[in-house]
Amino acid sequence: MFVNIIQTIFFLIVSPKNGWRRIIDKKIEQQEFINNFLFPIFGFIAITTFIGGMWLTENGGIHWALKQAIVVVSALFGGFYLALYALNELFPRFGLAKNLNTAQQFVGYSSVVLYLLFLIMPLLSSGLTFLWIFVIYTLYIVYVGTEEYLSVVKNKRLSFTVIVLLLIVLVPIMIKFLLGSVINLLPN
Repeated sequence: MFVNIIQTIFFLIVSPKNGWRRIIDKKIEQQEFINNFLFPIFGFIAITTFIGGMWLTENGGIHWALKQAIVVVSALFGGFYLALYALNELFPRFGLAKNLNTAQQFVGYSSVVLYLLFLIMPLLSSGLTFLWIFVIYTLYIVYVGTEEYLSVVKNKRLSFTVIVLLLIVLVPIMIKFLLGSVINLLPN
């Protein structure tokens, strides 16, 4: 399972066209995608967030680490599900039939750069926040996926890509910001 996750992420980042083709060839079912790709990634992100909050943060401790892990995992789950349902509703506007399984896998696989950033950033120095700029690479992964995985008509690809990018990147980050703000108001 872990080898498959690493290979999928590797191919989507190094060669998105080959990565999307591998995903198409595998014909992954909905539960298989959730149980063998999405949930393990979210679990690893929770672990690195906890470790970063516990030992690598200036004011770290168990309370801080638990709060951060809850905020990040909630933001990822919420962002994922909001993005996939919004995308599924947008499919007909771009000549696609509504299909939750397709939307789910497209959002999940397109988010690999965001997931990697959420995975490694808690373990790095706070001075490296500029690394979030790499989330822009998601634009290319999504664009290639619109052609390879979804077969969106060429003249609608760019607008579809921008909408999907905004959903995939901004929704979890906004949820994280809002939850983080609320949780920081709570007493220790």
